[in-house]
Amino acid sequence: MGDKNALIRIVLHGLSGPISVGGVPYGVATPIPMPPMGLDDQQAADVLSYVRENFGNRAPAVTPGEVGAVRAATSSRTTFWTAAELVDGSGK
Repeated sequence: MGDKNALIRIVLHGLSGPISVGGVPYGVATPIPMPPMGLDDQQAADVLSYVRENFGNRAPAVTPGEVGAVRAATSSRTTFWTAAELVDGSGK
C-alpha cells in the first residue's frame, strides 16, 4: 500500500538488513537478504500489482513503464537496498 517505487527497487535490486512491518521488527538478530528477483518489467509489474491488490489491499496497479523508469534510474545500483535508504528517501 506504500511507496510503489520502493517496492520496485526491492524487486529489482534486493533488500538487506532489518526491517519493520506494522511495527514488528524482522531480521534484527539474523538479517537474511532478499536477493533481486531477476524479473523483466512486465513480470515485476504483474507480481507487485498482485500483492498491492490482494490480501485486503486496494492499491493501484504497477505498470511495466513504472518498473522500466525505476530500472533506468537505478541501473548503476550494485548492492541491495536497506530499509533505511528506502524510508529516508536516499533510495530515490
